[in-house]
Amino acid sequence: MKEEKIMEAMEILNANWKAEDGSFLYYLHEENNFHEAAFLELCSCIYSLSRRHPQDQTVSSKIVFVYGQVLKHLFYHFDPQDLSSISNLPSDYSEKLELLEQNVIQYFQGDI
Repeated sequence: MKEEKIMEAMEILNANWKAEDGSFLYYLHEENNFHEAAFLELCSCIYSLSRRHPQDQTVSSKIVFVYGQVLKHLFYHFDPQDLSSISNLPSDYSEKLELLEQNVIQYFQGDI
């Protein structure tokens, strides 16, 4: 069962890395939409991977890329010179970003 969960987490990470339809990055990049369920799924997948694949170079690279893309889209949203605007951005977006950040930190530090 654990291996199945890790495979699912890798599928979620890969889907976000490629911004595939249904992934959080797809919603954020293609639809300018903060999709809460897809966001929580992304955070959960990073948490799961930190338990099984800590500091794997390929996984690490994908996590950093996805995290960077999320940050960029938030910057674009708040940039008055940019026309990008994220719909459904929760009022507690900073807490959401903190959740993602903590999962990324845990992945790299292995503090579970």
